[in-house]
Amino acid sequence: MDKIPDMGQHAPRSRRLGGPSGAAGTVGWLMVGMACLLSITSAFTTTIPARADGFGTADNQWPGIWFICEFAQRQRAPDDACQMFDDEGFQLADGRLSYLRITQSDETACRGDKKGQCFRRDRANITITKTDRGRLTLRKNQFDVKFLGCTQTFYFADTANYREMWPDDDRCFWASKRRFYIAPFDGIYKFVESSSNLWSDD
Repeated sequence: MDKIPDMGQHAPRSRRLGGPSGAAGTVGWLMVGMACLLSITSAFTTTIPARADGFGTADNQWPGIWFICEFAQRQRAPDDACQMFDDEGFQLADGRLSYLRITQSDETACRGDKKGQCFRRDRANITITKTDRGRLTLRKNQFDVKFLGCTQTFYFADTANYREMWPDDDRCFWASKRRFYIAPFDGIYKFVESSSNLWSDD
C-alpha cells in the first residue's frame, strides 16, 4: 500500500500559513482590502441633491433651464397650465442670469399663429442660444441681477404648473413692468452661439 506523503514539511510557505496565525493574517489583509475598496467607492460616488419644494432653488441657481409660458400675457397667467413654451427663456446658474432662445421649431399652434415661435413643453430635445444678462444674486423668493451698471430686484412665487416672477417697483432703465410666467424644460438641450435682447417692452 502506497504511503501518502506528508505535505506539511515540503509544502510551499503560502500553503503552510493555514494555522491560527496564518488565518489571522489573511483576515487582516482582507479587512484592509475591503476598507480601501469602500474608500475608493465613496470618492467616486456623486450625490445628486433632491429638488426642493416647488420647482427648486439651490446653490445660487435654479436647476435646469426655464422657458416663458406661451399663452401668458404681460400681467396675466397662462390658461393652458404652461403646456406650450414661448421661444424665449432663462438660465440662472453659476452666479449669472442668461437669456435663452430656441433656434428651431416647426410648431404651428403658437399665439397669433406665429409658426416656429413656440414649442411644446414635452418636446424631447431642443437647440438654444445663450446670452449673458448679468451677475446674479439669488435669495429666498427673490433675486438681483446686475446688468449695464444697474441692479434690478425680481421676486418669484411658485404655482403647481409654473413659476411667476416680477420686478421690484424701483426698476432699472432696462427692465419693464412685465411679469414672467415660466417653467422648467425637462428634455435634452444643447447650446449654440448667438445674441438677443429680452428686456425691452413689447
